[in-house]
Amino acid sequence: MTTVVVMPLDDGGSVLVEVPDEPGSLENVGRPDALKHAQETLQQALARIRPAATAIRDSIREMADPPERIGVEFGVKVTAEAGVVVARAKSEANFTVRLEW
Repeated sequence: MTTVVVMPLDDGGSVLVEVPDEPGSLENVGRPDALKHAQETLQQALARIRPAATAIRDSIREMADPPERIGVEFGVKVTAEAGVVVARAKSEANFTVRLEW
């Protein structure tokens, strides 16, 4: 089953995000897809990702011979309870960093 989360936007609009239920969740048993309202805007939730991206960028820029281009890729997961979190691959958070000289 899935839950649909209504995430408000800073401009007053909203976006619907389909979120799979966590394993073992009993909340939606016996009823179709549920609709939940997020407690923060999408922009507020995504703002929590910036510190990780900034830390990676700043650390790489401090290298003796910094690359001309830095690319950071990581999964983002939307949950009904926590908003936006860095998605994990298996049991670890996963970042892909590309550097070009």
